[in-house]
Amino acid sequence: MFSIKLGMEQFSEEQIWAAFKAGSDEALSYIYHSYVHKLYNYGRQFVPETDVVKDAIQDLFCEMIVARERLSETTSVKFYLYASLKRKLARYAEKQAKFVSVTTDTEAFALDIPQEGDLFTQLFSDDTNKLIADACAKLPQKQREAIALYFFEGMSYEEIAKLMAMTKVKSARALVYRALESLSESLGVPAHIVELLCLWLILGERIGS
Repeated sequence: MFSIKLGMEQFSEEQIWAAFKAGSDEALSYIYHSYVHKLYNYGRQFVPETDVVKDAIQDLFCEMIVARERLSETTSVKFYLYASLKRKLARYAEKQAKFVSVTTDTEAFALDIPQEGDLFTQLFSDDTNKLIADACAKLPQKQREAIALYFFEGMSYEEIAKLMAMTKVKSARALVYRALESLSESLGVPAHIVELLCLWLILGERIGS
């Protein structure tokens, strides 16, 4: 359906997903290499064992291949993969009692400041970077997860609500706003400035990658 020479990135996610369902190995390879590392990082937020997360990702792709023709349509491959992996790890963790609590864990969804030498650290001092990192670390995990999904993963409020098992989209929007307000109070700057800082973090991360 697609020629690998054309480059899969020029197609929409719906087209890439349709190609995968139709049997395209190029689409499968593109999806895997685009998301395998992101899925690993996401999965580690819930289950600490690296081998368990890796096996879950491998099982997820194997199941997708076997059932590719029967898979539902999606407008976001990323959301489909994240939601599927989270459900798979939740089932494992229910048996092992090792699923990270979204209210007590202080390390999950840590929002890391990009390393020295990138655009962000050239624009802001080390003290400012530390203030931002400390402020992010003080957020409740649900707020950190929402911020990470919205700013760093580019998910919509609707996708965040579904992924975090919220019944209303406005709940996801309110969670992101509360996180921005909390950061605003901690940093002593307006919320819209905090939002700009988050965008700079993303830019610095992408340039350094």
